[in-house]
Amino acid sequence: MISFCLIVNRRCQTRFVRYYDRIPQDPPSFELDVARKCIIRKPGHALFLTIQDCAVVYRVYASLYFIIGYPQGTENEFAILELIQNCVEAMNTYFEGVTELDIVCNLEKVHMIMEEIITKGVISETNQARMLDTTL
Repeated sequence: MISFCLIVNRRCQTRFVRYYDRIPQDPPSFELDVARKCIIRKPGHALFLTIQDCAVVYRVYASLYFIIGYPQGTENEFAILELIQNCVEAMNTYFEGVTELDIVCNLEKVHMIMEEIITKGVISETNQARMLDTTL
């Protein structure tokens, strides 16, 4: 089960966040901590890390970091990387080349797309055609 999904820019500004499992006591500082740990990693390092009691998988697309956290040992890291890829491809299809500005200006659409893909922390839809049909 996925605990959280986070999209941040290179300046650690949160552009999208969704908590599925539990909300941390101080969400802004938790998001900043997670974003900093992902951003300071060098390009040659693995895209997997552990923060507190969560395993974190992230991927960089342009100036955005797509970060997904889940309890350790419950998910396959490569499946989460594929999930991130699917999310980015869906947003690219919907926005015709997603940018940070698209996410900021159309946050409700981003929430709808992500809710189609991940429902209550469980991956529910991976077929982009079906997912975007319900979103459009």
